[in-house]
Amino acid sequence: MKSTKTLLYSFIALGVLLVTSSCTKDGDYQLYPVQQTMLSQDFTDPSTIVNGTASGTNDITRWTTIAQQGTKLWTNAAYGGNGYGEFTSYQSGQANNVAWLISPRMTYTSDQHVMLAFQTAQAYLKSMDNSIELLVSTDYDGTNFNSSSWVDLDATFPNTDTTKYLFINSGNIDLSKYSGGMCFAFKVRGSGTNSSLGATYQVDNIRLFY
Repeated sequence: MKSTKTLLYSFIALGVLLVTSSCTKDGDYQLYPVQQTMLSQDFTDPSTIVNGTASGTNDITRWTTIAQQGTKLWTNAAYGGNGYGEFTSYQSGQANNVAWLISPRMTYTSDQHVMLAFQTAQAYLKSMDNSIELLVSTDYDGTNFNSSSWVDLDATFPNTDTTKYLFINSGNIDLSKYSGGMCFAFKVRGSGTNSSLGATYQVDNIRLFY
């Protein structure tokens, strides 16, 4: 009797599977939602980052770097064939360095659940006063840096206990509410005269997707 029931249940399950399969077209059913990539940056092109501090080079379609304090800027860098954006205050000779790496302006609609993810690494980080932050702006237009407004966003960054040059994941940052046009940026504070604030930060594998 037990084997008969087992066989019956098997036929029923097979029938359900066949009916379901016959009613489903290829592509109509997916186990996981497809992620559409809006922006992908791995800094393999050594001319990716342009100097936004210099007159006439502000370009909202490019990655720009701006020195808010001091003169040190983010740069394109590479090691072992891997490109990334990098900033360090080391040997700047300046007491305060604050530099921004700003994304191109991105536009999307409110019904797109847009997420941001990236990886960052540190080297010789001794104090969290030597900080890195993630910010977003909806009114930065490439020329109005001093008057634009920026909002801090939560993300996972390396700390003083993180292994040197180990890229860690940021987690997924929800940018859905900034539809209509926005830029995001990485801001680093450091010092070229305080040895505790001269660490190196690297950012790579930036993805904006929904």
